[in-house]
Amino acid sequence: MKKSLKDMNLRERFDSRGFSPMAYAKAFGVDRSTLYDVFKGNSTGTKQSNKKSGDVRKIIAQLKKDKVWIGPLPWEKKEEQ
Repeated sequence: MKKSLKDMNLRERFDSRGFSPMAYAKAFGVDRSTLYDVFKGNSTGTKQSNKKSGDVRKIIAQLKKDKVWIGPLPWEKKEEQ
């Protein structure tokens, strides 16, 4: 039985789209280790996560455009209701 996109983790969604981590990181000018940190959840693009937040934000924004990232970007402020 095939999982739906919402039931997959970030890495599974990335792999299901047929992307290569090495080529993806190279195409967007980031280290492959930065991409793997995003997959693991170690880097979120916020100031508290690490010093490479610019690269992390770039890669997460691209993952969102490629429909791999689901939901709001981590650095976007949540609207108060």
